[in-house]
Amino acid sequence: MLARLKSQLTEKINFKSLLKRQNSYVIAILALTLFVIGTIRYVQETLSNIEESIPLQVIEDSQAMASILFDIEEIVQIVTVAKLADAEEREKNIATVQKKLLEVSIVLEQKRVKYGFDNLIGTAAIYGVLRPALFDLEGWLQNGIGGLPPSSDIVLTAALDRGRTALAKADSLHAHSNSAAVDLLRIQADKINVFRDAVLLVLIGLAGLAAVLIYYIYSRRASAVALEQSELKHRRIFENATEGIFQAFGDGKLLDANPALAFFLGYSSAEEMKQAVSTLQDDVYLDPEIARKHYMLICKRQYLIDEIYEWRRKDGSLTWGAINAHGVFDDNGKLLYLEGTLTDMNDRVRAEINLRKAKEMAELANRAKSEFLANMSHELRTPLNAIIGFSELLTSEAFGQLGHPNYKEYAVDIHGAGRHLLGLINDVLDVAKIEAGQLQLSERKIDLAAVIQSCFRMLSVRAAEAGVSLQTELPKNLPVFIGDETRIKQILANLVSNAVKFTNQDGKVTVAVEIRQDNGLNLRIEDTGIGIEEKDLPRVLDRFGQVQTNYARNNDGTGLGLTLVQMLVEVHGGRFTLESEVGVGTVCTVIFPPERTLRLAEAV
Repeated sequence: MLARLKSQLTEKINFKSLLKRQNSYVIAILALTLFVIGTIRYVQETLSNIEESIPLQVIEDSQAMASILFDIEEIVQIVTVAKLADAEEREKNIATVQKKLLEVSIVLEQKRVKYGFDNLIGTAAIYGVLRPALFDLEGWLQNGIGGLPPSSDIVLTAALDRGRTALAKADSLHAHSNSAAVDLLRIQADKINVFRDAVLLVLIGLAGLAAVLIYYIYSRRASAVALEQSELKHRRIFENATEGIFQAFGDGKLLDANPALAFFLGYSSAEEMKQAVSTLQDDVYLDPEIARKHYMLICKRQYLIDEIYEWRRKDGSLTWGAINAHGVFDDNGKLLYLEGTLTDMNDRVRAEINLRKAKEMAELANRAKSEFLANMSHELRTPLNAIIGFSELLTSEAFGQLGHPNYKEYAVDIHGAGRHLLGLINDVLDVAKIEAGQLQLSERKIDLAAVIQSCFRMLSVRAAEAGVSLQTELPKNLPVFIGDETRIKQILANLVSNAVKFTNQDGKVTVAVEIRQDNGLNLRIEDTGIGIEEKDLPRVLDRFGQVQTNYARNNDGTGLGLTLVQMLVEVHGGRFTLESEVGVGTVCTVIFPPERTLRLAEAV
């Protein structure tokens, strides 16, 4: 039953395309048939007209008349001879003439009856001339004229004149009749030439139609061979594909499936699957609601693309697979069937689950680490503050001299190392707080110009020692900034400190504030320092990242400064960009959103 439905569906789909391919072939055969029938009809009618119009009777009549005229001319010659002969010889010649006249009269009458001389133009005139002349000659050579015997010179002279006159007129009429016959033959010759040209054109047309027909036959055969090869090729692809491929009717009845789909769903062969699966929604889909949703989408001419679900196998177990499917519609928009693929996704799903678990564990471990560091803030800072405080007392010799100059130098080193370690711990703890989500911003209205000047005062000693000048470029109508003043100072201090650290003597560091058209602010820190190669920019922005150059090794740093800056900027809803060129300098830009600014008029 399923095979019959499949066959009917295939015939219905291919009928129109097959009809289109057959149209040209049928039209060519029909045109050739009509052309051949028309040609045969034309040849028959033309040959009949030519045969009917050829003057065969006139020609035969002319030949018969020519023979009669020859006999009459012979009679005239005998009469001429008889006139010149003696009496005895004359009688013989007259007898011969009489005999000849009788024969010619009989023949002339026979020909008249046979060819209808009385009805033929020209021939009737010749008959009208010859018949009276022969009658006169017969009477004169038999009975004489006016009592004169036939053998008299007068009778012979009269007969000779009468015969010559009739013969001359008959010859003239016969020549005219022959000329008319020749004209008729010439007309028929012209008709034959036209017919020959027409037949040549017809043969050329037949050859052309035959060539077209041969071409169509060859094309059809070539198309059939190509179609067979294409079907064989696609059948091999269908059978040997590693992905499951299926075709099904709209009601879920399986139309076709390849071996890969059967093996994926636990069947031994595609035939077994087609026999065992009643409908996809009952035997393959795990959730009937998903099956109805897919059918609805396909009916709306939408595509199912990599939708991953669990599918039911033959033994009832479940397997993960990604479905891709679409509908095939007829010209009226009616769904004929749907086709698609089902790909094994078990490995991918397992990998994603494992990856998700690993990510969750990593995030949990990182959160625990951050929470630990954030909670260790007091325990780490308290000992360092004591070390720094007591080292300051030793350095100042508040309770008396230390006894030896080296002790003071050691105290200075202890103080510097303690402050450096405290800065490192502060950065680490700040990063941990941000990652743990424990950093709370104390937002209020801030005067950026005052914050910049405060940072300059804090870094002025270090800049003076490095021989670097600090400059500002501030707009006149600077908006009020809304944010955490401490964190903004921390951002500026880190960026300006880095700029001073990596700028040579006699260089400069410029802090500029730019107002964008959307009322947002750009905080730009630009230096004329050593710069960074483009390939090293990602490393600089990484956590604990430092570029290993001779100049960098001479300057202490943790590699957390830019990371902390980026995180503090992001907490404020902004973005951080870094541009640099070796030997020219570096430009750090902090881009704050418009909601972080407030016009002075609105702030009052």
